[in-house]
Amino acid sequence: MLDSVDRVRQFLEHSQIDALVKVLPPESTKTSALAAHSLGCTVAEIAKTIGFVYHSSEQLNPVLIVLSGARRVNPNKLSAHLNIPEAKLHKMSAEEVKTYTGYSIGGVPPFPHYPNVQVSVDKSLFSFSDVWAAAGSNNTVMKIKPEVLTKHLKIPVVEVSE
Repeated sequence: MLDSVDRVRQFLEHSQIDALVKVLPPESTKTSALAAHSLGCTVAEIAKTIGFVYHSSEQLNPVLIVLSGARRVNPNKLSAHLNIPEAKLHKMSAEEVKTYTGYSIGGVPPFPHYPNVQVSVDKSLFSFSDVWAAAGSNNTVMKIKPEVLTKHLKIPVVEVSE
């Protein structure tokens, strides 16, 4: 069975996605600010993936939002986008992140994900030509163009951050 980083690398290769994958010292990625410093970029150029779950029709629906590291998801905007009451939406716990994505917090990449996971990219990423996203572990990152997520992988763009 592939480990999380190998799963991302294999997906990149199979999908012919051009991305630079880097393994950083673990102590350099404990915060977005430390990671940005190690990579020579701003916190805003870190693409973080935040997980939410909402209930509908007796099932749980996992949702991932990929956004700029300098922004946060506005739950009101997200629930409006999903057309659900905000009360039905909650941020994933560490256990839910692992269950729904197969990755641990800090290592959740924008892709690949299980078919039932809804992934969207926040408009905030498109201020940059390249962003750094997690690549399967908390100290492995990939440099990728935001357009790859939308044009190549067909991940929809949303505006749910503040």
